Amino acid sequence: MLYKCVLQLDGIPQPVEIMDTSASCEESSDAHLQWADAFVVVYSITDKDSFQWAASTIQELQERRPSARVLLLGNKSDLGHLREVEEVEASTLALRYSTHFSELSTAESCEAVTDALDAYLKEIKIQRHHSGLSSGNVSPKQRKLSVTRMLGSLIGRHSPPPQPITELIVLDKEERSKLVRCSRQI
Repeated sequence: MLYKCVLQLDGIPQPVEIMDTSASCEESSDAHLQWADAFVVVYSITDKDSFQWAASTIQELQERRPSARVLLLGNKSDLGHLREVEEVEASTLALRYSTHFSELSTAESCEAVTDALDAYLKEIKIQRHHSGLSSGNVSPKQRKLSVTRMLGSLIGRHSPPPQPITELIVLDKEERSKLVRCSRQI
């Protein structure tokens, strides 16, 4: 399932395509991994198993796609009294694999999701700009942004004007198992 929306990045509308990778198992996991150049791995701060899954997923992504960018998102920060994963544990994991990290609560506000994605996408934009300058090529590649249905429904489903876009896949515990079974240009 493909959703479209527009995120504001430094006040500039950026079209985003959101792919629900859990809805279809037609492509292999390698195809999904090659399709994206950035990933968001989501775990619950109230579920130690989901954090362990996130850690193994990030390790697998680093092995299979060492140049891919990864954002580690801890969800359910509003349930701190049920916390099983300490923030320092997740930030240590993020440092170990040189990934970005943020905690948020999708139940409290979808703005936290868009803020985390905005910050992450800005960093990708900066990295692409610097890579383009160092290689002598200042025009970034066109990409697609792929994330899960959850983020698609939180952010919205608006059709953006045709513009270059970025590619990102969000993985959660259930979706990863389906991917494995199947074997913003900004």
